[in-house]
Amino acid sequence: KMEEMAAAMGMSVQEYQLGISARVRMETQLTELRITGGDESKGVTVERDGITPAKHLVVTVTDEGKALGKEELGKELVAALKSSGEEAAKARAKAQQEMMTYIGEEMKKMG
Repeated sequence: KMEEMAAAMGMSVQEYQLGISARVRMETQLTELRITGGDESKGVTVERDGITPAKHLVVTVTDEGKALGKEELGKELVAALKSSGEEAAKARAKAQQEMMTYIGEEMKKMG
């Protein structure tokens, strides 16, 4: 099965295994990552991982946030989700670059 998959992609089994290993490393890194968005002083924060859609998502609204009123609270929630999403996108891009660097280094070791 693995030989067939590697051959279908024009890769050796060793290269295919390296690609799978690198992908798992990147996914683990992004799953374990914690990004915070929002404004704690306004009582609205979002904590998420680097995966899209997020597997880990914690929205915190304190009494200060509740005191903002429905409309302002909604705006703060949207802003918190947007900022954390933007940071997650940056983290994914960085993780992908690190994955490519890792693959390049490992390929050199293979010869």
